Amino acid sequence: MHEGWAIVQGERVSFERDRGVSAITVSREATYLFVRAPHAENLTIQRQQILDRMRDAAIPLFLIKIQRNGLSFAVDSEHAARACELLEQEGFRVTVKPRRVMVSIFAQNMRELHGVFAKIAEVLYEAGVAIEQMSDAHNRITCLIEAERAPLVVERLCEAFGLSPQNIQRLPVGERE
Repeated sequence: MHEGWAIVQGERVSFERDRGVSAITVSREATYLFVRAPHAENLTIQRQQILDRMRDAAIPLFLIKIQRNGLSFAVDSEHAARACELLEQEGFRVTVKPRRVMVSIFAQNMRELHGVFAKIAEVLYEAGVAIEQMSDAHNRITCLIEAERAPLVVERLCEAFGLSPQNIQRLPVGERE
């Protein structure tokens, strides 16, 4: 040992967070819109027009997905009627799926955890709940589902991942962690 150095007993320090599912959030109500372009040609331009109309009206979109004949996306329910009105004025056909929520399942390094995505899908399938849309990020998986099915889904997800109800939060749609 070098002169002046001493061995000090202490606690082991870890800089990594615990792995595994740690929380579930449920958003407030949203509306899912399927917007179909009126013409089969120039779909890219028509999709851009959809997005431009929503931007110009200051209507925030989330869970945007390119569809074969247009786009689908979710909006906060308070903006749904206005979004439909604007799009239909431009000749777009809009299918509305109201009363949806986003259930987000959180875990550090989600993409490195094996089987979490499959377990979520299994729980939803066994509960008879349709997944309208799914997205993932480094720390969460989000599922858009019917609002009235959310309590059952949360209960089953808590059982599947060993969480207690205090790990559940209700968030506004636009609020992100």
